[in-house]
Amino acid sequence: MVSIIIPCYNSEKTIQRTLHSVVQQIYKNYEVVIVDDGSTDGTKKVIYSFLKNRDIKYEYIYQKNSGPSSARNNGVSHARGEYVAFLDSDDTWHRDKLSIQMTLIEEKQLNFLGATYQYDEFNYNQKLDVMLNKFNFYQLLIKTRFSTPGVVMKKDFFIELGGFDEEMKYAEDNDLWLKASLKADLYLIIVPKLVRLHKKAYGESGLSSNMIGMYLGELYSLKKLRKQKNLKIFQYHFLVFFSTIKLFRRVFKNIFRKVLI
Repeated sequence: MVSIIIPCYNSEKTIQRTLHSVVQQIYKNYEVVIVDDGSTDGTKKVIYSFLKNRDIKYEYIYQKNSGPSSARNNGVSHARGEYVAFLDSDDTWHRDKLSIQMTLIEEKQLNFLGATYQYDEFNYNQKLDVMLNKFNFYQLLIKTRFSTPGVVMKKDFFIELGGFDEEMKYAEDNDLWLKASLKADLYLIIVPKLVRLHKKAYGESGLSSNMIGMYLGELYSLKKLRKQKNLKIFQYHFLVFFSTIKLFRRVFKNIFRKVLI
């Protein structure tokens, strides 16, 4: 069984859309674990209204506002499935997402499998030819490849890695993927794109809108890797410089986009 972990915070305007993409999944062996991270709006009411007459296993957990890492870790601690899949409360899945991922996970005996994302609506008339790539630790240091709503991983593997770092508010997801890549190469479904993000990866609403925060999160992760001796000193300094260049690129790209609008 797959436990779908959905953290949410004041998500009354988006959570129904997200849950609708879950109940439309072709793969049906799942449960939904929703962790409400201290919402003060009508999120809970929307969730119960949408799920009350549906024949699916779900659990709603309310916690004091503690951030996304805590909410996801809390969700996994309540998960009964052998695998966990992460989905944010403002994103959606292709209806074949779990079906494709679980088939590949079982065929290849994977602990971890990601899926790529798009911003446009899904084209359900498109032929679903699957292409996989694998990435190692050093490749992931240079470029983030995995988005949280695309990842399915074995629950025991998540626990072995220690879960998301609750000290981190930004870039905590990539921090976990880097830890995972130290154990084994990580696989990503390049096509078809099985996740739809409803905001841009950088520069719009949500946590990723804080580019400085994302940058500081990346530096914190690199510092941990250096302290654990997973990076040599010259690698660490190069990656700090590289992250700084990426920050300026993101800022200028976002400014340019806003000027065009």
